[in-house]
Amino acid sequence: MKFKDMPYKRVDYDKTAEQFKTLTKRVKEAKSGEELWEIHQEYYKVYQNMMDSMTIAEIRHDGNTADPFYAAEKDYYDETAPMLSSLATDYQRALYESPYRSFMEEKIGKVAFATMDNAIKSMDESIIGLMQEENALTTQYNKLIASAKIPFDGQVCNLSLLRPYLTGNDRTVRRQAWKAYSDYFMTVADELDDIYDKLVKNRTAQAKAMGYDNYIQLGYYRMNRNSYDRNDVENFRRQVKEVFVPFAERVHEIRRKRLGLEKLSYIDNEVYFKEGNPDPVGTAQEIL
Repeated sequence: MKFKDMPYKRVDYDKTAEQFKTLTKRVKEAKSGEELWEIHQEYYKVYQNMMDSMTIAEIRHDGNTADPFYAAEKDYYDETAPMLSSLATDYQRALYESPYRSFMEEKIGKVAFATMDNAIKSMDESIIGLMQEENALTTQYNKLIASAKIPFDGQVCNLSLLRPYLTGNDRTVRRQAWKAYSDYFMTVADELDDIYDKLVKNRTAQAKAMGYDNYIQLGYYRMNRNSYDRNDVENFRRQVKEVFVPFAERVHEIRRKRLGLEKLSYIDNEVYFKEGNPDPVGTAQEIL
């Protein structure tokens, strides 16, 4: 079945919420690991059906943010997803704390429980309102980026259609394209700054409400970093600075010479050959 033919039905919040609550109650009352496993199979179905619908709606909205139907669906999930996430976390917490957890670890693995631990540490009913606001702000940002209309080369380009001009072999055209690109962002700079400011304050407020000093630790949990921590990332950043940056500088110097330039500029980003970058060969269907 092609994606465009996949049926879509809005997630019924009341029905799904009741299913999560019932499953959570049954987990708490389970009398054996085998019973818990059977309940978890039902949870998989409820959760997957919910995620299937939400993912289809999100992809179709992102493909055309001007589509009024899926714009309304996105607004609906911006509002209901945090509430459903809270209920799903309640279920996971009950499973995590179950006396039959060791049985379930044999079934689904310890990593699954590490993931549940991250979910529990990053979700609380008290921050649902902030999460709804966060969703609305990220949707506002995505719409702003997707709605870009940039006059260039006799046509009106979005950011994706402008990209070939940003990486073409004619440096004069590249410079003009980068100026058009920058000019667009200058026209929406105030709006972008406002979204950014609100997001920082929102996420900081979420972290404080969860008992964290700032958003860093909460962000780690939400990115599901369950096998490395902040110290590991700090070490990785150090290695990037000490090892990769000097290597990248040598590669860029080779590229500068190949392009025949006295100095690389931002307009030369991702340009690798003087005659232009390699173009895809064949039609889109043939490439697919």
